Amino acid sequence: MIGGWPLTGRVEELRLTTEAISGSAGGAGIVLAGAAGVGKTRLATEALTWARAHGFRTRWVVATASARALPLGPFSDLPGGLGPDPTGRVQRVIESLADDGRGQRRVLGVDDAHLLDDTSAFVLQQLVMRRKATVVATVRSGVQAPDAVTTLWKDRHLERLELQALSFEETHRLLEAALSGQVDSDSARRLWELTRGNILFLSQLVADELSADRMKQCAEVWIWEGNPVVSPSLSELVDARMGRLSGSVGDVVDCLSVCEPLEADVLSRLTDPSAVERAEEQSLVTVEHDGTERRVRLAHPLFGEVRRSRTSDMRLCRIRGRVAHQLATTGDRGSRALLRRAVLALDSDQPPDADLLVDGSRAAMQFFDPTLAGTLATAATAAGGGVTARLAHAMTLVLLGRAGDAETVLARLDSDETLGAEGVRVTALRASNLVWMLGDPERAVRVLNSGDRREGRGADAGCRAARASVHAVQGRFDVAVADAASALRSSGLSGFHVITAVGVQVLALGGLGRVDEVGAVAARGYEAADGSFEASPRRFWLGALEARAFRVGGLLEASMALARQLRCDSAGAPGLAQAMTALLVGHAELGLGRLASALRWLREALAGAETYDTSTGLRPACLMWLTEALGMSGDKAAAAATVAEMDSVRHSSFVFMDSGASLARAWASAAEGATSTAIEAARAAGDRAAARGHPGYEVTCLQAATQFGDSSTAPRLAELARTVQGPRVQVASAHAAALAATAGPALEAASRRYEAFGDRLAAADAAAQASTAFRRSGRRGSALTAAATARRLAGACEGADTPALRAATRPVTLTGRQFEIASLAADGLSNREIAERLFLSVRTVEGHIYRVLRLTGVDTRDELKSVLHGRT
Repeated sequence: MIGGWPLTGRVEELRLTTEAISGSAGGAGIVLAGAAGVGKTRLATEALTWARAHGFRTRWVVATASARALPLGPFSDLPGGLGPDPTGRVQRVIESLADDGRGQRRVLGVDDAHLLDDTSAFVLQQLVMRRKATVVATVRSGVQAPDAVTTLWKDRHLERLELQALSFEETHRLLEAALSGQVDSDSARRLWELTRGNILFLSQLVADELSADRMKQCAEVWIWEGNPVVSPSLSELVDARMGRLSGSVGDVVDCLSVCEPLEADVLSRLTDPSAVERAEEQSLVTVEHDGTERRVRLAHPLFGEVRRSRTSDMRLCRIRGRVAHQLATTGDRGSRALLRRAVLALDSDQPPDADLLVDGSRAAMQFFDPTLAGTLATAATAAGGGVTARLAHAMTLVLLGRAGDAETVLARLDSDETLGAEGVRVTALRASNLVWMLGDPERAVRVLNSGDRREGRGADAGCRAARASVHAVQGRFDVAVADAASALRSSGLSGFHVITAVGVQVLALGGLGRVDEVGAVAARGYEAADGSFEASPRRFWLGALEARAFRVGGLLEASMALARQLRCDSAGAPGLAQAMTALLVGHAELGLGRLASALRWLREALAGAETYDTSTGLRPACLMWLTEALGMSGDKAAAAATVAEMDSVRHSSFVFMDSGASLARAWASAAEGATSTAIEAARAAGDRAAARGHPGYEVTCLQAATQFGDSSTAPRLAELARTVQGPRVQVASAHAAALAATAGPALEAASRRYEAFGDRLAAADAAAQASTAFRRSGRRGSALTAAATARRLAGACEGADTPALRAATRPVTLTGRQFEIASLAADGLSNREIAERLFLSVRTVEGHIYRVLRLTGVDTRDELKSVLHGRT
């Protein structure tokens, strides 16, 4: 639960307020104005807390509407009473609130000063104009205040500071401070859009959603699922903002509550035009101008939530039907217009229109909302939409990650011999679902082979794309590229299968080290996504494959640019699109070595993936790269936990993920201090990649081994540098050669080249290795310079802690093996545990530890830990 709502996003406002109190602004105080709930009271109380801490006497009074009929009501509790004489009462109040004349100044805080009675307002005015006290008052914008209060800022006796609602970024920070943890950015965005940065609404809404268990932590990230249910408490707060609505004005709000924005002429036909004007005058609606068109929307999103919560289902159904009918008369057949009409018709009093519902389902897919698409497709099927509706339903299940349910629907359709040409689409879609979503390529092959025997389905281009997928996930990249190219040469290939074939090529080309070809190939996939409802949501899947290929080749800035573009494209999209684009950004940050940023985005992606029934590669990919980032950060416990979870969810048939998973394990071992184990894991992964014909992946494995300190990778990397494309292999080859030669200057040059293409972590490791090489050759000045470079780069990596960085600060007398064993011993492992970890005998470990203690001049493991950790 929330421990408290701190003051967030008001640094500048608090500074101005405290300056007004201290007198440095040259005035007698300040008026804080703003809409209800923007945080005026919170800022004022924080300012008075500051005043007390700085030696001021403070008093806080609250004006209320109920006490407005009582003169001097807010001051009725002053010591000694006010007395019967009106003039005397006013004077006594002023004297009791004024500075004491002995040097201790008084600060008076007045909350809701617009509700002061006239006498209290006069007291406030006199205190300010006679400089008897410093005043911090709050008033609500747009509400008439007593003349004595208004005069204070109109005549410049007090400065008036207009508080705005919090921005999205400020709201996000406030949520994380209040919840004491990371908050999913999509959840924060939806909460901000509903509350528009109004702190009062936000705090109540979050409290309600926490109580209902719709907002909870997943993968250490707070995430909000579903839609809000308006509680009585929240409803009361919103009611105070809306005020009392007449029947005709209420009709305007109700129409907009089911569909906004609405064109002004449409809304005028649905309601009384004069009521629309009154709604605007009462700040219930706003009018947007777009050229010659005017669109009307509610002034605050919660107005619609509250009205819907109080309106009967029958009335809402009737309103939706009327709005849908009016929208149909406009003749707009665009995707957004179709989707609006379909959503309205779904829960209206109109008879179901299967064609409209199918069109709406397709439009929802185009706008990355598979949940809504599935709802509309299910309704279309129930309304007699036939095969088209059932296929749309199956497609939405695939996109939602409900692969098992999709297979049930598709298997039933695939067995229907009467489908003809539609049956080919079913077979291809079913096979693709089995490959990518269920991780069952063998079964996909059986489905495709069965299709070969039924009207030539297996020979269809879509089925060839599915066969290419089988080859890709099983690591047969050369065959996958050829089959995908064959499918793409066919005419009439659906958008879904175009982007599938393109994704196969992109994945395979990255593994083959042909990264220079990736961008042009991927462009055709994005073109298909732009022109096809069924392909549109898969742009994020394609983006993940392209970004991986870019990272393999060392095109790291291109990977980040792609991630940012797709994140922008997904803005406002619900569901898995947010998780997938968070993964893209996190992966790009990881490639650039910004570890803290990578961890944040990757945790968000994992939290999003775990809230959906997905059986795709999304969760394993999140865990794979999360483990890598944790390992690079030296967080051994967290890395060990995530690598175990990764191994439990990764499909064994997804051979194409083997290199990445092996590197994640290697980095987890490196975080534990088991450097030799990390080297062995990276080299073994490189050998497997070579055996499968994946030179691009082999480069990344051998580079990691080199960063861990393996000096034997140079010959193979030199060979790969002659065929593999992209800057990574060239620099990795130079790095390995320099390490093998223990050449400090060459290692420094490799560090600069890594940094030039963006791999900050590898640059830090190469600089650290240069420092070690210089120390061993007695070049102390050069060693210090290289160490400073390594520290700078490690700082840019936001907390990197790698074997190379640790080795650069170890006692120069220790060998690599001795330092490894000493690190494990210092971390509390017994001799037997160290021996098992490093595949050594216990006697060998005992001998190494004995020599380490003698070389470092310490007697115990605790002292050894101090020596080893003295590097920081």
